Parts: sequence; structure tokens; C-alpha cells
Amino acid sequence: MIRRSSFPLSQFDYTVKIILLGDHSVGKTSFLSQLATDNNNDAIPCRCLHFRQNCQVELEVTHHGKRILVKIADTGGQERFRSITASYYRGAQGCLVMFDAERAETFSHVYDWNNDLEMYTNRQFLSKFLVGVNFDSSRKQVTSEQASRLASQLEMQFHDLDPRSRKSTVGVVIKLLDLVMVTVQRLPSLTIDIRPGQVTELDASQKQNGRRWGLRTNSVASDIPLNVLSGHPPHKMKCSC
Repeated sequence: MIRRSSFPLSQFDYTVKIILLGDHSVGKTSFLSQLATDNNNDAIPCRCLHFRQNCQVELEVTHHGKRILVKIADTGGQERFRSITASYYRGAQGCLVMFDAERAETFSHVYDWNNDLEMYTNRQFLSKFLVGVNFDSSRKQVTSEQASRLASQLEMQFHDLDPRSRKSTVGVVIKLLDLVMVTVQRLPSLTIDIRPGQVTELDASQKQNGRRWGLRTNSVASDIPLNVLSGHPPHKMKCSC
């Protein structure tokens, strides 16, 4: 099933990219498939605009009065061969590192996935959750306490997930979006281009360090909630495409 958006990017206030990491068959595909189903009873409006199985889902989320285009990318089976390329990580503002509580080896591999994440992204600008599935199973080999301790060690939050439940899957996405906004709030020197599809940059004093932040937005600085910016005007940049 493929659904394509009928809205141009200019009608969204933000564009956020979230990536999924984890061993094969930990629930990533079920997670995306659940998000691709529409439900008018969602506590926070979340509508599927585009879905490619084992690849990506695009969601329209209305949150805090803003329209957000959320792109969630799956590894597409590449995780089985440890062949995920750097391009998969590029531009991500959020990440869900997933494991299966019934398979202890998927939990131990979380260290490896987190190492890859830190290798290919800037941890200062990335929001990440440790997400476990099958915690309601009598066959689980990992406890919530163990998962919480590991999440604390890796400086992320832990959430258990039922990938078969839309309420559970949408809830995790919304919580991660909230954390993305909090992360942006801690960067008072961040400036955001108002044109769609542009990549934001840090101010001139930090550009010398070659660091980039990938939050995309189509709103002017004064419209950004939570005091994300602190009086810095939007910085225009030329498109590199």
C-alpha cells in the first residue's frame, strides 16, 4: 500500500526525520505498518500521507497548533548484513533504537546500534529513545528494570511498545517529537531557514566547527514555539541541490 501526500511542503510548519534502528524482526516493520493505518480517535491527530513497506512512512501530525511532517525511515532489511550506510542517518533529528524482550541478543546489540548512531550523527542534536517490545510476554528474557538501566547508561529514555497497537505507536512518536522540540530549545544560537527543504545551520561562531543541525521548518522565527530561538533572525542559505 502506498499513499502519497496531496500537500506541498510549504503547508507544513516543520519537517522532522526519525530513523529506526535494531536487529532484524524486532518489530520495526509492524511499527511502521501500524502508523500507516488511520484512526480518527487518535488523541493527537496523526494521519498517514505516504507509506512504503519496509522503507518509510510519512505522517501529518498536528501538535501544539503546528502542522508537522514526520518522516520515519526503516532499515529495509539492511540491518541483517550490517550494511546501513551513512546516508540513512543523515539529517535525522530523532531515533528509536528497538529490541525484543523475548530475545536477549537483540537487547545486547543495543550497544552496537548506539555506537553506530553516535558515529554517524551529532549526539548533541539528536533525540533518541530505547524502545522494547513484548514486555507483556511470559517468555521475556529482559526486564523493564534492565532496559531502564541501559537507557540511563546510554543517555536516552526507555519506553515499552506494543507495535500492534496504534495508540502505543503514535504515543511513542509524539513523545519523541516533544523531546526533539526540547532539544532545539536548548540551542539558543540555532537559526532556521524559512524555506522548505533547506538544512539549518548554527550561527557563525559555531559554523567553524563544521557542525550541522537538520531540523527543517517553513515558519518564520517568531512562529517557533517553546522559545526555540532567542532573538536571532533567520539565516538564509543557498540550496545545495
